[in-house]
Amino acid sequence: DTQVAMSPNGRFVASVGSDENWRLWDAASGAEWMAGARHDGTGECICTLKRETRSGIHRKFHEGCPVVAHTSVIRALAFSPSPQKMIASGGDDCAVILWDVRTGQAQHRMEGSSQAVTSVSFSARGTLLASGSASGSIRVWVAATGALLTTILAAHDDSVTSVRFSQSLDSLKLVSRGSDGEIKVWGVETGERLSRFLIMGHEFLEVSTDGVFIASAGWTDKLAVQLFNWEGGYKMHLTGHEAEVTSATFSPDGRTLASVSKDGTCMLWDVSRMASQMIDRYRTIHLGIPACAVAWGRDWVRDTETGVAFA
Repeated sequence: DTQVAMSPNGRFVASVGSDENWRLWDAASGAEWMAGARHDGTGECICTLKRETRSGIHRKFHEGCPVVAHTSVIRALAFSPSPQKMIASGGDDCAVILWDVRTGQAQHRMEGSSQAVTSVSFSARGTLLASGSASGSIRVWVAATGALLTTILAAHDDSVTSVRFSQSLDSLKLVSRGSDGEIKVWGVETGERLSRFLIMGHEFLEVSTDGVFIASAGWTDKLAVQLFNWEGGYKMHLTGHEAEVTSATFSPDGRTLASVSKDGTCMLWDVSRMASQMIDRYRTIHLGIPACAVAWGRDWVRDTETGVAFA
């Protein structure tokens, strides 16, 4: 799933690599700001904070994290929208970990999955955290305590590739996408399946800011972004890319959708009249190289694979 995440204020980008660590970067300058807690090989848990000063880079090490950090590759990452400044991560060690962004230290380690955690997502207020796993299961956790709220053991017949909350503050719904090609909508508190529909294709899944629409892409039409409502209806195809669409994301105000493709373009779509099925492409940005992921900042959108930002 997504291995980069943009902070709610657009100031930082978090990323994970091929190790058991995550890093925080200054979105404007591209400078590394923090390396999250990791094991040093002796059982100690270390966090590296980096601050630019007039005399250079200042590093500060913290030891003795409250909980065990990841012991294997991290697969998923998400920022909390709440003021508590938390990051959630999931990895091959079957664990979900909540981190304090201010210190880089792990606060809660949640376990229960029998296979790798492939996706994590916060609710609109940041009070709940959902995780999907390679076993096809979904779990919902209380972010403040790490307590388990809901378990859906057989949500999908294959790996869960994406899990997202409805961004509506009045809705407690969750949408998931699996390698089995199905998108399913769930009641958060009960784990009851509310709807399901088939979209054989790409792994990315995003929910509009108003919580009304779901964006994804499919094998039947790799070149288009597909939009659905939560019942699988009102399907619309946004066409224009000349190669596979790899990612799409809604702007914070919900008026624009940015999509990127292997053809090296980013397209911006006016989705302010999406409910009336009237969507216009108003800008195409040529990146020059294939794009794999995209995220919105406060006043700009950034290709999180290349680091290119544009207003």
